[in-house]
Amino acid sequence: MNKIIVLTDYKKKFGSKHFDTPYRSGMDKEKLSYYFKQDGYEVEFQYFNEVNLQNSEYQNTPILYTSSEDIGYRYKSYIEDVVFALELKGAKTIPAYKHLRANNNKVFMELMREVFDITSYLKSNVFGSLADLKMRIETLTFPCVFKEAEGASGRGVALVKNKEELYSKVKSFSKKRNYIEDLKDYGRAIKHEGYIRESIYRDKFIVQDFITNLKNDWKIYLFGEKLYVMKRPIMKGRGIKASGGGYDNYLYDLDADVPEGMLDLAFDILKKLDVPHASLDFAYDGTQFYVLEFQSLYFGTAGIPYSKGYFTKKNDAWTFIEEQLEIEKVYVDSIINFLNA
Repeated sequence: MNKIIVLTDYKKKFGSKHFDTPYRSGMDKEKLSYYFKQDGYEVEFQYFNEVNLQNSEYQNTPILYTSSEDIGYRYKSYIEDVVFALELKGAKTIPAYKHLRANNNKVFMELMREVFDITSYLKSNVFGSLADLKMRIETLTFPCVFKEAEGASGRGVALVKNKEELYSKVKSFSKKRNYIEDLKDYGRAIKHEGYIRESIYRDKFIVQDFITNLKNDWKIYLFGEKLYVMKRPIMKGRGIKASGGGYDNYLYDLDADVPEGMLDLAFDILKKLDVPHASLDFAYDGTQFYVLEFQSLYFGTAGIPYSKGYFTKKNDAWTFIEEQLEIEKVYVDSIINFLNA
């Protein structure tokens, strides 16, 4: 029997699952083992702290891993170190480290969008400080959308109408200042002629084009050849944000009224990213598609239990299959499909 190594955090959590039991415990590991075994794979669960880079087994065995949304992403930083080290040793990590780097890191996600040519007409700019922004402010068009680098469910996203509003937004979201270090840096400027002080506001962020008159967006989960679709209306009181509006308020499956061509575009992006699964956010203005955001691991999966089925391609046409599956089954199928491909 083939083998797969699955890395969990210190709470033995793996992945993201809506309606999990106990609360926030992730996917059911017994179900994962069961479904993998049906496809001829034995699962070995390990903690990240158990990884031994001298173990030659890692070079010959597919390695799946979880990410984390811990406060401040401190444990996620540790996960990144372990996964990157495994990749440097030649291990087959699924997905590749770059996708972990982009998870809840919207700046790197935007840079990946450029690398993989997933622009779809939506222009975004990334900055590392207020000083960076001021150097390029004349290249921006207003109104525009400000996004913090971290955050989900629409948090840290705002419409700004002019450069003064944008400057104010950058200042307000930046982390708490270290006044002692700022004072030391001020002293350096006095002591050393020509010294340029550190920017006080140096937390990375995104400035993105604003798409006018949108009433909704679409989220598509892609798990191998199974596509789950939901239409998310922009609800009163949420400004420009459709994300985070509540799963009971979304439309699913055929009711999502997905525009022609969107599923093909989503599937092409999955192949470009070279991952077994992804979550893509789309907008459509009646003429063009816009990819708003994407994630390749540890994304929300609530749309699966809310859906009656999924779309799949048969005879060059997208067909809706009415079949409700457990998230563990959907996940395992996507991994097996990826390995076989």
